[in-house]
Amino acid sequence: MTIQATVDMIEPAPHAATIDRFIENERKKQFRKMLLNRALAAGFGIFVLLAWHIATTGGFVHALIIPSPAATFHATLRVMGADYFWPNVWVTLQEILWGFALGLASGVILGVGVAMFETVRATIYPYLVALQAPPKIVLAPIFITWFGFDMASKIAIAVVMSFFPMFLNTLTGLSSVDPNAVKLMRSLTAGRWKTFRYLLLPNALPIMMAGVKLCWTLAVLGVIVGEFVGASAGIGYLIYAMNFQLDIAGVFSLIIILSLFTLIVYQLIEWLESRVIFWKQL
Repeated sequence: MTIQATVDMIEPAPHAATIDRFIENERKKQFRKMLLNRALAAGFGIFVLLAWHIATTGGFVHALIIPSPAATFHATLRVMGADYFWPNVWVTLQEILWGFALGLASGVILGVGVAMFETVRATIYPYLVALQAPPKIVLAPIFITWFGFDMASKIAIAVVMSFFPMFLNTLTGLSSVDPNAVKLMRSLTAGRWKTFRYLLLPNALPIMMAGVKLCWTLAVLGVIVGEFVGASAGIGYLIYAMNFQLDIAGVFSLIIILSLFTLIVYQLIEWLESRVIFWKQL
């Protein structure tokens, strides 16, 4: 076979127009998939509202158990327009943000320390695992006793509940790197922290971001549980008080508001994840 025949057998490189057309088609597919997902989510929400409306207005469920969607909507307007609402929201918001930030930071720092240093792993890792044995909710009365009914006790509960998922995801992500890749970095004279920055951390970030989302939801849960156990302000305190007064529509309205807030921040974290871990899109 001649050289010319060999050259003729090689397929020509794709043209720029073909590549652009392929990218455009992929973008259209992603857009259609996003619209389909949004339509499915909206359709399911409408189905739930219809089932809720039929169950409450048709007499299948008593209003003291589940209020109707209309009653919940009017209760939401009433609660959000009350003078007591926003001060209590501000208290809960501070507790959640402080608990989330401290739980996230402590989980990352200890996760990195345990993953990077064998002495740290041998020293504190067994104790960190042992501390997860008791359910965190049973610690709420103890923290109320230690720190009182103010914000500090709720922040402590949120930190304890959100710490371990962040710690475990950080440790798992940093420990899941191929050992041969680490050896390659060492053979290229990369030190411990260069290996961490250019190899371990990029590999661990997807798992760590999953921990961040779990950390957020558990911080919210910890604060609300703490406010149920003992508080003088906050959304959990309002829910407990309205439930005691049999204002079930008000309770549902506060639960919906809290859920929407948690979901919005969760979506914000996912958006941030798509920007930080940009190579996942490739």
